[in-house]
Amino acid sequence: MASIRPLSVALLVAAPLALGACAPSAPGGGDLTATDRDAVRAVTTAEADAGGRAFQLGTDDGRWQIHVAVGDQEVEVVVSADGSQAQSSDDAEGLDTDDAAALQATTTTLADAVRIAASRASGDARIEEASLESEDGTPIWKIDLVGGTTVRVSGTDGSVR
Repeated sequence: MASIRPLSVALLVAAPLALGACAPSAPGGGDLTATDRDAVRAVTTAEADAGGRAFQLGTDDGRWQIHVAVGDQEVEVVVSADGSQAQSSDDAEGLDTDDAAALQATTTTLADAVRIAASRASGDARIEEASLESEDGTPIWKIDLVGGTTVRVSGTDGSVR
């Protein structure tokens, strides 16, 4: 009778590998889509690191890319996937005048807009990107969620549009 030990060992090794393949992408590979809590943490980390107000949030290579207005400059801060650590920053360009005007008119922060958008989602809201736009002269936070849902949050009063 053949031993079943080699088969048991093979199953013990293969099971975690198979389960890992079904899990969401880990930081470092592809675009990141994380919960609203991770996105809010990343925004506040970037704002603290740069010393300004965030107005755009995106992802690349498993990390957050957050644009922060600091005076008349735009600083891009790269933040870890869990939002807890600023990894680099680049302040290579001046702040666009349209972005500056829209940001000046907002009282709702990007972090608050992400929270508000997440409260409109069913289950755990997974954030893809967020940006500040101007619609008919009114600042609007556009929050894109995984699955194609876009939530528009007023930059002046936090209402959902």
